[in-house]
Amino acid sequence: MASHSATPFALHNGQVVSRGNLWSDVLALAAQLPDRPYLFNLCENRYLFCICLLAAAARGQICLLPPAGQMAVILEILRDYPGAYIAREHAPQQTGLDWFKVAAPNSECTATPPHFDWRRTAVIAFTSGSTGKPKPCPHSLDTFKTSAEMAVSSLELAEQQLLMLSTTPPQHMYGLETSVFWPLFSHLVLHDGRPFFAEDIRQTIKTGPWPTVLASTPTHLRSLIKAAPQWDNLAGIISATDTLSEKLASEMAAILGQSPREIYGSTETLSFASRETLRENLWRPYSGCRLTQDKKGQTCLESAHLLETVLLQDSVQIQGDGRFTVLGRDQDMVKIGGKRASLTELNRRLRDIAGVEDGFCFIQENGRLAAVVISQITKQAIKLGLQPYLDEVFLPRKIHFVTEIPRNQTGKLAKSELEKLLAGLDERN
Repeated sequence: MASHSATPFALHNGQVVSRGNLWSDVLALAAQLPDRPYLFNLCENRYLFCICLLAAAARGQICLLPPAGQMAVILEILRDYPGAYIAREHAPQQTGLDWFKVAAPNSECTATPPHFDWRRTAVIAFTSGSTGKPKPCPHSLDTFKTSAEMAVSSLELAEQQLLMLSTTPPQHMYGLETSVFWPLFSHLVLHDGRPFFAEDIRQTIKTGPWPTVLASTPTHLRSLIKAAPQWDNLAGIISATDTLSEKLASEMAAILGQSPREIYGSTETLSFASRETLRENLWRPYSGCRLTQDKKGQTCLESAHLLETVLLQDSVQIQGDGRFTVLGRDQDMVKIGGKRASLTELNRRLRDIAGVEDGFCFIQENGRLAAVVISQITKQAIKLGLQPYLDEVFLPRKIHFVTEIPRNQTGKLAKSELEKLLAGLDERN
């Protein structure tokens, strides 16, 4: 961790906040927090989220990070954590929930870091619910510290003073790691915003006081290549949450001027591997991480940042040098006519077709494959775009056209939203 008090830590409301300012803000907020064991850290501003998390940890409180901000999700989690309060800038719409207002701090005084119990659970993150009910995943500050140090070292970012800008909310593990803990344990500088539109992202990067690393998702990055071609001050691109196709990576390198790097992990494991999409197909584990397979063929992660071995949900093929290929999740595999394919791969091929803005494949009740797309091209054109890459049995029999696909802030389809969409589909003639 960069420890000098004057070292820049964050860009908050356009002003540089030093590490000394950070710890002063953390201590001031810690003294104000209610005396409760749990809180939902729903701060939208990334710097306020950061000081709230650290202030809670200094008080021995655990931050609950829901996979979505909808009150129904929060109330569902609240049943298992009675007494938890909501910490955020604005009052929640739902009445009857205890709310603590996280106000903009002074950020003028300086202090040294408070005492932390590094091995105590500081965060309980919840899985996205794309496969059902959100699952709690507890992590300590020590886990985040070790993971962040491995990540920035492997990506050669540890000693560089670069601005870290993310389009992913800090409540999601990918956003939490890259935009909060990576800056905390390196020389990277946290950017407190989360610009959404391509031009806003471009202007934020262009006007930043340091060259900027952008952490985003394939869904979001796809929209950036349609923006103005001049991307000044962009020092790097990190992508996660879904596979980045070589086609999209090539377009990004040509238009944005940077070859993207992907990181791989999960809410349970944090990130533990990376690859430069245009140079390698195999994933390279961070130094200190190792994948093994048990007698059943299940893949396990052993790592310095984890207290125990974690069983991966993905099917993985490990090479002799430790690098690996992700074959897909067991529940992601489609079997038709005695043949197997990954839905992730099918979706990637679908979205790579020129003229398809977004889309995904799914299995119908009759066992046949269908697709949902946002596109102005015809069904026949879509099938022709898939034919060179897919076996005939995996060409979608039906293609549904929609105007919107309800992805969450990380580009994923939550199970509940997916079910609603599929229930109301009408095939366009």
